[in-house]
Amino acid sequence: MFRKSTAWLAVLLGIIMGCCAFSLAETGIVRDEDGGIWNYDTGIYTSPEGVSVKITPDDSEPSGNSSGGIVVNDSSGIPMNEDGSITVISGQYGTGDDSSSGGGLTQEEWEARMKKALERNGTYTETYYFGPEKDPIPATVLYMGLARSMIRIGENDMLVNTCDLAWSTEAPASQVLAVIDANRVGYATLRANTSTKAFVLDHCITGKVVRVLSTGKNWSKVDYDGMRGYVLTSALKFFPNVIRTYESGLISIDGRTTGKSTINIRANAKAGSRILGDYVLGTPLTIFSRDDKWCEVDVAGWHCYILTEYVTMLDAETAMMANNS
Repeated sequence: MFRKSTAWLAVLLGIIMGCCAFSLAETGIVRDEDGGIWNYDTGIYTSPEGVSVKITPDDSEPSGNSSGGIVVNDSSGIPMNEDGSITVISGQYGTGDDSSSGGGLTQEEWEARMKKALERNGTYTETYYFGPEKDPIPATVLYMGLARSMIRIGENDMLVNTCDLAWSTEAPASQVLAVIDANRVGYATLRANTSTKAFVLDHCITGKVVRVLSTGKNWSKVDYDGMRGYVLTSALKFFPNVIRTYESGLISIDGRTTGKSTINIRANAKAGSRILGDYVLGTPLTIFSRDDKWCEVDVAGWHCYILTEYVTMLDAETAMMANNS
């Protein structure tokens, strides 16, 4: 009798375990390398310390967090930003202030986790500048543009033609540059690998120019301000890295290019379109097209639009002097 009961119990446990395994396989439950649990079915992330926070869906506007990520629930006990949010990178959490950490982590622990997140997918895309001598010179990219990019060689910052830059990529020649094109929600999620359940490394804001490292039908690998990861290919607008026709200008107010005033740049040529940032007077502009109302420009790594009234055009000689200063 005991043996039969044990046998039936074993069978029953096997069925239960099988169902549980099937359930886990069919649900969005992912354990990360640090011991945290992402439950995409309930929308809850449980940290290694046992603190639960709510995951913001990728296909919706971030709830109370301008940079996307996850939002603290009232009972979590994690310090919150002034807008009631916390900042998330690669499934980790902390306050929006980089000088402090949240969730019971020390600054050293937070930095260690950040380092692990970066190391998972590489931290640097070697880039070379082919200057007048046409010899490749290693350069640090400060920001990318479709026509001009800001680089650093030694201690010198230089605004150079992007077509004079080269980096290792498996993407086709027509797709080595891209602009993040995610106007509906404002960002594309940068993930550690090609899965919608992979670690979230960052949120790529629409309008940002990125280097493309490889392309695929569903996912493409990009370098987003130094962070390498995967975004949905559908969230990218591709470009070749070729010589482009452009004009040069500066952000201004009534022709004045100095002062502390700032001007908005926008995702589209519409007064109510998404604001991507604001920049001080005198910020260099690479201008692709312009009419009486709007200019299509590159500015500080964004491909965007600015009202024409806030642009002062530079002649070729003045632009060259500004670029070399």
